[in-house]
Amino acid sequence: MEYLITPIEETDWRINELDLINHLSEKWSNVQIKEITNLDDFYCFEGLINLSGNDKTLEFALHRDRQGVSLDGYLENCALFAVWLRSLVPQDQKLAFYDQGYNAHIELNQNTTELEIINSFISTVLPLV
Repeated sequence: MEYLITPIEETDWRINELDLINHLSEKWSNVQIKEITNLDDFYCFEGLINLSGNDKTLEFALHRDRQGVSLDGYLENCALFAVWLRSLVPQDQKLAFYDQGYNAHIELNQNTTELEIINSFISTVLPLV
């Protein structure tokens, strides 16, 4: 499933592309990153992480405006990435994590946990009476 991380409100803040690539490489030694040179593309680079001890992969892409990241993978892996990315962003920059259809969302702050993200996307189906 696809999830996104973007600012909650309009801002001049931008993700530094080179810093993000360096942090990705430090965190995940097996990260694969591909620069996208077509300026008409929505993304400036995309990548793939094979999570250790896990057959699951996580795809990510930095938006060309450098204000957001798109994620494609299992919710728990996307939540892990979101918490990690939040730790790199200035505390005063408000971010949201949400699914592509904006059916659910959560504000990411410095103390947001993976479990809080996952729980915000779990819906309980109530039995029909």
